Amino acid sequence: MIGIDEEKCNQCNLCYQVCIGGPIFKGPEIKSDPDLLCIECGHCYAICPESAITLKGYEDFEPYELTEKPPVDGPSLMKLLRGRRSGRIYKPEPVSREHLLEIIEAASLAPSAHNGYQTKAYVYQDEEMISRIRDVTIQFYKRLLRIFNAPGFSLAWRLIGQDPDELDVHKYAFEGLWTSSKNEDILFYNSKTILAFTAPAHNAMALGDAWIMAQNAVNYAEAIKVATVYNGFIIQAASYDSRVRAAMRIPKGEKVVAVLNLGYPKYDFAREAPRRIMDISWM
Repeated sequence: MIGIDEEKCNQCNLCYQVCIGGPIFKGPEIKSDPDLLCIECGHCYAICPESAITLKGYEDFEPYELTEKPPVDGPSLMKLLRGRRSGRIYKPEPVSREHLLEIIEAASLAPSAHNGYQTKAYVYQDEEMISRIRDVTIQFYKRLLRIFNAPGFSLAWRLIGQDPDELDVHKYAFEGLWTSSKNEDILFYNSKTILAFTAPAHNAMALGDAWIMAQNAVNYAEAIKVATVYNGFIIQAASYDSRVRAAMRIPKGEKVVAVLNLGYPKYDFAREAPRRIMDISWM
């Protein structure tokens, strides 16, 4: 519920202008029409120059006051993005709860369709649970590899329009999970902290929200010297194997959208890695 303090309000109507399809009308005036949807985006609260807007349920909220100058300029942010690497070599200690709370708060600040925020975060730091997730995930890929190696599968793969070379890449990657001579734990790289984001399985917009939130988490983690790497193996396994979801304690109806290995980096990179700018079509 939105409220307006009439004594503070200067009738600038900025709240009306930023309220898209909601209950604030020119005046400003709050209308209680049930057909008017307030998604609690908070734009009216954030833009009011006189702090005249109140939001029910957020009475104890203490806002960060914005200034004309952005707290991070473009060149500084670009340096952070250029320097971010997927980190797989960690110090032995798990990421602290303080840093995890900050990372999840950063994720929570990402845009959400209709301001729905139907995503959830799961933090794994129990060594036995992480080991269990590792075991059932590897068993999933062993079963999948047997299917990929079955007679006639490569032909079926080509008939459905898939790249034959990509099949070989998958086989190599799957087998490497348990036969790698370079690292004993290709799945988690001995990370002591795993962070997963879920969303309702049949809500396409919420699934997109979870990806955006995960990337917010990645970028903030980089700023506080916490290394991250997306764990696609877990994402795929959890999508198809209920045993993996059970090991992760993901309730029925939730889809695992993004999984991150986290840790304090053991080494620092000296420079950015080369990247090509994506193709652009100017219309």
